[in-house]
Amino acid sequence: MLTAFLVWASADVGSNIYLKTLCRAKTTERVVALTFDDGPNEVTTPRVLDVLKRYGVQATFFVVGQSAEQYPEIVQRIVSEGHTVANHTYSHKALFPLSSAQSVKEELQRCNDAIASITGQSVNLFRPPFGVTNPIIARVVKAMGLQAIGWSIRSLDTLSGRSREQICRRICNRLHPGAIILLHDRCKDAEILLEMLMIQLSQRGYRVVSVSELLNIRRYED
Repeated sequence: MLTAFLVWASADVGSNIYLKTLCRAKTTERVVALTFDDGPNEVTTPRVLDVLKRYGVQATFFVVGQSAEQYPEIVQRIVSEGHTVANHTYSHKALFPLSSAQSVKEELQRCNDAIASITGQSVNLFRPPFGVTNPIIARVVKAMGLQAIGWSIRSLDTLSGRSREQICRRICNRLHPGAIILLHDRCKDAEILLEMLMIQLSQRGYRVVSVSELLNIRRYED
């Protein structure tokens, strides 16, 4: 039983056992936040930005630091168009949850530094890769003054064999006021899924806001 509990506490991004992670807003208003992980991607991220611009909504991009360094002009565009850039570690290593405290700190700090060098802004939001937390990650995140952000709707858009229509339907079947929706701007046809989702949100009377607005988190800037 103890082993099962510890696994759940680490793997469930909303467990809040080790690290307080904000996954939704407590509201009855039909508002949601769109979040994109793992970018920027040279091809798909600009297409996603085009859709967001067309609909006039802001999103939060949890970027991988080394990708941000590779495509700084895309990160600059994200910020210039009013979106939020946040920390998703520097390299998104598969074994990140098993890293030492020093390695975790280096991953987070290098990502923060990459974002700051490109945008001139400091970072206060962090999303753990794979949604996994543990006491080591929690200790580092708290020491760095970062707020962990999770999700209440996981799109599963990275899984193969699912059409964009199926993924959009999955999201819409789970819609609720105050939702934080997890998407990935690196995925093929990410902009097509986003377009479908924006249409459905509008039809259902939902408004899209930033994570900071949804959760009333102050955005810190230098």
